[in-house]
Amino acid sequence: MTLLLLLLVCPFMTKAQESFFQFEEESVELISAENMSDRERILYISDRWKFSPGDDTRWAEPDFDDTAWESISTNLTTSDLSFVEWEGIGWFRKQLQVSSELVGKPLALVVDRHLGASEVYLNGKKVYELGRFSTNPERVEAYSGNELPVVVFPNEEIQTLAVRFINPNNIESERMFGYNGFRFLLADWKAHQTNVLSFISEWTGTSMFFAGVLLTFALIHFLLFLFYPAEKRNLYFSLFAGGLLFITYFLYRLELVHYTFESIFFLKFALFFEIIVLVFAVKLMHAIDQNQKSLYSNSILVVGIASAAYVYFQPASSVWFREIMILLLVIELIRTLLVMFRKRREGAWIIGAGMMFFVLGLIVSILINFQLMSGNVKMVNLAGSGLLILSMSIFLSREFAATQNSLKQKLSEVQELSKRALEQERISKEREIEKRLLKAENERKSAELEEARALQLSMLPQKMPLLLGYDLAVYMDTATEVGGDYYDYSVEQDGALVLAVGDATGHGLKAGIMVAAAKSYFHTLVHEVDLITMLSRISSGLKNLNMRLMYMGFILMKCKNRKIELTIAGMPPVLHYSKKKNRVERIVLKGLPLGGSANYPYKKKSLELEEGDILLLMSDGLIELFNPDREILGMKRVEEILQNSADYSSSDIIQQLNQLAETWSAGLDAHDDITLMVLKIPEN
Repeated sequence: MTLLLLLLVCPFMTKAQESFFQFEEESVELISAENMSDRERILYISDRWKFSPGDDTRWAEPDFDDTAWESISTNLTTSDLSFVEWEGIGWFRKQLQVSSELVGKPLALVVDRHLGASEVYLNGKKVYELGRFSTNPERVEAYSGNELPVVVFPNEEIQTLAVRFINPNNIESERMFGYNGFRFLLADWKAHQTNVLSFISEWTGTSMFFAGVLLTFALIHFLLFLFYPAEKRNLYFSLFAGGLLFITYFLYRLELVHYTFESIFFLKFALFFEIIVLVFAVKLMHAIDQNQKSLYSNSILVVGIASAAYVYFQPASSVWFREIMILLLVIELIRTLLVMFRKRREGAWIIGAGMMFFVLGLIVSILINFQLMSGNVKMVNLAGSGLLILSMSIFLSREFAATQNSLKQKLSEVQELSKRALEQERISKEREIEKRLLKAENERKSAELEEARALQLSMLPQKMPLLLGYDLAVYMDTATEVGGDYYDYSVEQDGALVLAVGDATGHGLKAGIMVAAAKSYFHTLVHEVDLITMLSRISSGLKNLNMRLMYMGFILMKCKNRKIELTIAGMPPVLHYSKKKNRVERIVLKGLPLGGSANYPYKKKSLELEEGDILLLMSDGLIELFNPDREILGMKRVEEILQNSADYSSSDIIQQLNQLAETWSAGLDAHDDITLMVLKIPEN
C-alpha cells in the first residue's frame, strides 16, 4: 500500500535496480571485468566478510591472520548480530584477486548503504574515510553519501580490503532499517560517474517539473479559496497538492542520500505527509459529495493528523499501523467515489476518469517493471498522476463556476435558509447527544480497565522474601491501562532463590493474559527444571496460546549463596555493580522473546558476587522514558545512578531510580510499565 501511495505522490520514481547475488563462502573472492553488468558496469561483490568486534589498527595489515574471525554480512542485520558480540565498533576484512584487465584501472567504490562512519584500508594503507571516524561515539559523524571513492588495485596478487567501522546509533538504525552496517560494490569509475551525474540531472529535472506543476495547482486553488472562503473544497485541494509537493521534495532528497542516517530525516517527513495527503484527499471527496456528516469527516481529519504525528515520532514501531491507516483512507476514497456514482453526482465522471487513468498508469508501469511490455515508467506514472490531479482541478473549477450561478439564484430563498438553520440546530443537538453518549461509554470503559489493572496487580507478590545474605527490593509502576510487566520469585527447598522479571509486548487484555500464563508456567516449572529448559518450555507454552504478534521478554536468575545463574530472553541487559571494581557492567545475553521459536538456543551466564555487589533487573519502561523534548532516558543515566547509590540499600536505590524517572519525565505520563528489581549482597 505504501508503494502505491509513493507511486501516486511521486510518479517519476525510478524502478528498483538492486540485484542480489549469493556467493559461496571462499577465502579469496575473484573479480573480473566479465562479471560487470552490461548497463551499469557494476561488480557485485559478496557482502559476507570476515568480522571481529573491537578495535586494533593491526587488523588492517594484509598478512594478519583472520582465520579465527567470523564470516558475517556487512549489513549487520538482526540475525547477524545474534551470533557476534557487537558493541557498535568492529573490523571487516575481505581478500580479493583482481583479473589483469582491472589492474591499475580506477574503480569506483560504490557505497550502496552506510549507517555510521568507517575507514577503508587497501593492503594495510588507509585510502578513504567515510564520514568522520572516531573511537569516541559522541564525536562520530555518520557518512552522508556525498563522496565517490576511487580504488586502484596495483597488481594481480591477492588484495586485502579492510574496513574499520563504527555505528554508535545502531539501536535506531536497527529499528528503522533492520540492519546496522554497510554494503560496498565496485564499478567502472568513469561509467559510474557518468551514470550518477546523468541520474542526478534527470532526477532533478523531472522532480522540479512535477514540483512546479504541483505548486501551480496549489497556489491557484488557494487563491480561489481566499477570494471565496465559503468554497472550502479549493482549500482542501490546495492542501492536498501542497502535501504532494512536500512528498516530492522529500523523496527527491531521499533518493540522493541513499541508505544513510540522513535518509531517516527525510523518510520520517515523507511518511508523515503520506498520511496527511490522503487525509485531505478524503476531506476533499467528502466536501465534493456534500452528503457526508461533518462529525464523521472531521473525525477522520483529527484521527489522520494524530496518526501522521504518531508515524513521524515512531516510524519503526508503527509499520503495520501506517499500512492499515493508508488502506482505510484509500478504501474511504473509493467508497466516497462509488457513492457519488450511485447518487449520480453531477461531474463525478471527471474524477472517476482521472482515477481510471491513474490506475491504468500503475498497471502499465508494473508490466514495464516486470518486462512484460516496453515503455518509460516515469512518463507513464507522470501521465497517470498528472491526469488525476488535472481531473480534480477541472472538477473544482467547474464546481466553482456552478456554485456562483447557484448562489445568485438562491439569494431570495429565505425559506430555504430558515430550513437550513433549523437543520443546523438539529445537527448540533445530535452532536451534543453523541458527545454525552461517548463520554458515558468512555467512563464505563475506564472503570472496567481500572478493575482489570487491579486484578493484574493482585497476581504479583505483595512483598519480596527476607532472606539471610540478600537485600532484595522490587518496584512496579503500571501505565494507565492493563500492562504487560511481571515479576515473581520462588524459594527452593535447598534455600536457592529464583527471581523472574517479564515484559509482554503491548498493553491491554492480551498482555494481561500473557502475564497470567507466564506466572502459571513459572510456578509450575521452577522446582523441576534448570533456567534454560524453563525458558524454552515457557516460550513453547506462550506460543501455543496462538496470540499473533504477542511475545514476552523474560529474565530468570537463580541465586544460591553468592553464586548467580542468569539467562535473558529479549530484555534489557542486567546491570552489575562490582564493589571491588567500583563500576557498573552490562550483562548482555541476546535471545528472542518468549512465544516465538520454541527451540531458540538461549544462553546462560554464571557469576559469583562479592560483598557490596548489586544486580539491577528491569523492563524497558525506564530506559525508554521520554522527556518533554522527546529525548529518551537511556541506559547510561541509569548506570550513573546505580553507581552513585552503591552504598544505599536496595529499596533506597529503587527510590533514587524513581526520582530519576520523575525528574526526567517532568510529570508526563509513562507510555509503558516500569519494573525494577534490585538484589544486593550486604556488607558485614
